[in-house]
Amino acid sequence: MTPVRVGLLGAGNVVESLHLPVLCGLNGVTITWICDKDTARARALASTYEIPHAVESLDDCFDVDIVLVAIPVGARRSALDKILARGWHAFCEKPFAPTLRDHEWIVAEARRRQVRLGVGLVRRHYASVKMAREVLGSGVLGPLKMILGGEGARVRHTGRGGDWYQARAQASGGGVLFEAGPHLVDQMFTICRAEGYQIDRCRQKVLNGIEFETSVRGTLSVDGGGPVPFGIVVSQLNDVYNGIVVRGQNGELRLGAAPHGAIEIYGRDGRLAGRLGSVASEAQAFSAAVRAEWREFIDACARSVELCDRDTGLLTTAFIEACYRFSVPVRAESVSQVSA
Repeated sequence: MTPVRVGLLGAGNVVESLHLPVLCGLNGVTITWICDKDTARARALASTYEIPHAVESLDDCFDVDIVLVAIPVGARRSALDKILARGWHAFCEKPFAPTLRDHEWIVAEARRRQVRLGVGLVRRHYASVKMAREVLGSGVLGPLKMILGGEGARVRHTGRGGDWYQARAQASGGGVLFEAGPHLVDQMFTICRAEGYQIDRCRQKVLNGIEFETSVRGTLSVDGGGPVPFGIVVSQLNDVYNGIVVRGQNGELRLGAAPHGAIEIYGRDGRLAGRLGSVASEAQAFSAAVRAEWREFIDACARSVELCDRDTGLLTTAFIEACYRFSVPVRAESVSQVSA
C-alpha cells in the first residue's frame, strides 16, 4: 500500500504530546514535514521524531495527502485557503473555526475542492462515550427528562505568559467556552444524538474581553424524541462537576470527563444499578481515542470526500457562537491569567 503522507501545521504542545506519538505508530502513515513560524521548535521536533523537513511557511512544503491543522484558531483561515487549494485533506484541532461563518466557508471550499475535513473532538472516540451512546440508544432509561454537563475548576493562574494565545480573545476565540467547551458540548451532542437546540438563558463572566465562565440552559432536540431540557456550565472560576448526567423516566446515566472512566447507571430509586467501563489506564485510553480518530479520518479520506455536519462539528460551532451572541455578560471580579 502507498503510505499516507501527513504534514503537521503547528509545533505546539498538542502536536508534540498527543498527535506525534500516535501518528508515528500508525501503520501506513509517514510524516513528511512539520511547519511552524517557530522554526527552532519545528526543527527540534523534526529531529526527535525523524521528520524529514521542518519549514517556516506552507509555501515551502512538499505535497502531502493530509495536513494536521494545529495552529491557533484565529490564524487558520489563510492557512486553510492554501491547504485546500493544494488539494490536501485537512484534520483540524478543535475548535474547528472561530465563527460559524468561517466554519461554513471552510466546508464550502472543501466541497468545491473535493477534499475531506475532520475535527479533533477526541471524546467522541472514548470507549465510555460510545458505550453511553449505545445505552441511551437502547431506550433503557425511557424518555429523557434532563441532560446536564459540566467542566472546569477554579484556576488561580495558568502558568503561561501574557503572549500565550489563549490570553488574547482574537487568537483564542473568546474564552473558556470556546477553548474547552467544544469537547463537553460535542460529547453531550454525541451521546444524546442531538439534532438541534434552543438556548433560553446564557450568562458569561468576562474580564478584559475574555470569558472565564459560561452557564447556559435550554432544550435539545434529540434523535427519536422531543425537546429535552439541558444545562451546561464551563468554568475557570469555580469548581464544577466534571461530567455528564442524563436523567430519564426509568433512571439516570452518569459519565465522567476522564477517557478511562466508567459509566454509571442509577435506578428510579437513586441507587447505583451498575458500572460499565474500561480497565485501561488514563494514558492508554486517551492514546487509543486519538488513534481511533486518526484511523477513522484516514479511512474516510480514502473512501469519500462527501461531508456531513458531524464530520466538522458544525452543530457544536453553531451552539457555541449562539451562546456568545445571546449571553448576558457579567464582569468577573478577578482572574489571574499569568503565574506570579
